[in-house]
Amino acid sequence: MYKECELGSNKTYKEVIDNFLPNLEGFYKSPSAYRVEPFRIFGNLYYVGDKKVCSHLIDTGDGLILFDTGYRNASHLLLQSIYDLGFDPHDIKLIINSHGHFDHFGAGNEFRSLYGAKIAMSKVDTDLLREDPRRALMHLSPAPNDDICWPDIEIEDGDILTVGNTSIRCVLAPGHTMGTMAFFFDAVDGKETKKVGYLGGVGFLSVYKDYCREYGLPLNKTELLKDSIEKIRPEKVDIFLGNHPYHNCTLEKRQWMIDHPGENPFINPNGWDIFLNALEARRQDFERLGY
Repeated sequence: MYKECELGSNKTYKEVIDNFLPNLEGFYKSPSAYRVEPFRIFGNLYYVGDKKVCSHLIDTGDGLILFDTGYRNASHLLLQSIYDLGFDPHDIKLIINSHGHFDHFGAGNEFRSLYGAKIAMSKVDTDLLREDPRRALMHLSPAPNDDICWPDIEIEDGDILTVGNTSIRCVLAPGHTMGTMAFFFDAVDGKETKKVGYLGGVGFLSVYKDYCREYGLPLNKTELLKDSIEKIRPEKVDIFLGNHPYHNCTLEKRQWMIDHPGENPFINPNGWDIFLNALEARRQDFERLGY
């Protein structure tokens, strides 16, 4: 049986940093080994990411919306996935960066240059990167050519982004970064509609107090995350999306779909609450441990 979500263990900040680059070595040497065959999650919503970072595609009927472009070194995997689904990357009208870290906006500049897509990211994270570009964490990348993907559209709390038949409501939810956004929209399959929720930053690397001291960020991120969880908890969500595949067990759910034709574990009206409860439990552990 698949899990609904998995948010990792609470290691010390030093342990996480010491293991960051070693954990990326295989991915940077052979990104194709981390490829995931793209698939339809529901209706006009698709998974086009890899085993490291989630990317999601929405067919709006009048162009495509792409959530996150992953690591720059895996841009060819993302491009191949879009083609394999029968879509043309020239039809991407909008790329939404969930937050201001290099592993989520890595291929954005290339996609904008090649296909003309507009890029959106929160104003809060954009301003913080203007103050100190190191906050994008590109110095933790094994690749020397990563660069910041500056947005064309700076999103603020409550903004609505619309392409074709899809309107995405953007909610500021600080924690992972100060400008992390949550996104809510409808996925449509014929006459059937499902509410989709996406919290665009969940990892705890950037919540540690040592991290915040290093990058000149507020030390109360655990408290901010608590407020964000409560802010987005009342949302009605039928399908919640992961920021990295393990956040919502993307790969396990996909395998379940393959093994059980006709079943769709991504659709779970209780999944959002289960996810937020797990996130809050981990947040409380961080607080208890003084991280």
